[in-house]
Parts: sequence; C-alpha cells; structure tokens
Amino acid sequence: MRKILVTGTILMATVLLVGIQESAAGNKGTLLVSANVLPKLSQTTLRQQTDLLVTQQDIAKGYVDIHAGTIIHISSNSQNGYFLNFYIDGQFIKATDVRINGRTVSVQAGAGLIPQPFPGISGETVEITYRLFLAPETTPGSYRWPITVAASLM
Repeated sequence: MRKILVTGTILMATVLLVGIQESAAGNKGTLLVSANVLPKLSQTTLRQQTDLLVTQQDIAKGYVDIHAGTIIHISSNSQNGYFLNFYIDGQFIKATDVRINGRTVSVQAGAGLIPQPFPGISGETVEITYRLFLAPETTPGSYRWPITVAASLM
C-alpha cells in the first residue's frame, strides 16, 4: 500500500512539474483527469427481532405475524438499487411473507432476494414486517429468530 502511495505521489509531482514547465514556456496544454467511482453499499441494523414465541393459537392459525421485526438503514451510491437477501432457517418455518414499503413478497424457507430501488443520496430506513408460516411439526415454545437479512449491490 505504501509503495502505491509513493508511486502515485511521484507520478503526480512529475505531471505538475511538466505542466509548470510547459506553462512557463508559453505553451498551452490540456490535462484530462477522470475518476471511476466504485459502487458502495452499507447496512446498519437499527432493530432486529432476536427470538420468536410460538403459541398454541399461532399453531392453530398456521402462522405468526411480526410487525417491524427488522429495521435497517441502507446507504448506497449505486443508482442500480440493491438486493435485500433473506436467509430463512427452515427448521420450523416453511415460508415467509415479507412486507417492505407496502409490497409483500413470499420467500420460501432457505433463501430469497428482493430487489429494491436506489435509496437516494441520504439512504433510507427500511421497516420489514413478516408473516411466518409454521411447519406442521412446530410446537409451542420460544425459538431463535429464524431470519437473517443482508443487503447487497445489484
């Protein structure tokens, strides 16, 4: 890393000296500088459900509703948008309805991804609500939260 920094500094000094000499000689020149900005994404978890209590009433219904089970802040400079990746432990969940920004998407146990638009310059806070469809063999009790959410670039 240090070698790259030193090499870059020497190169920049050489360009500046050549530019100064050319200018002093009365010649005019053009120096074109461009930059390639790589896409970047960051995710901050503001709230994450840590466990799930399943009651006999939930089993009778076949599902559990969790309002705002995950709240995350997404920032990105990519105007292509991003994906929200959902990893669902299928031990006692057979499928999940994920509700984001008024839109509901069904995700089967295992994994799924949901495309999201560009979050804007300042980013966005996303509240995710879940309907967890219980596997037939699920019994009442307390379970470890079965969903992991990770954002990625498109």
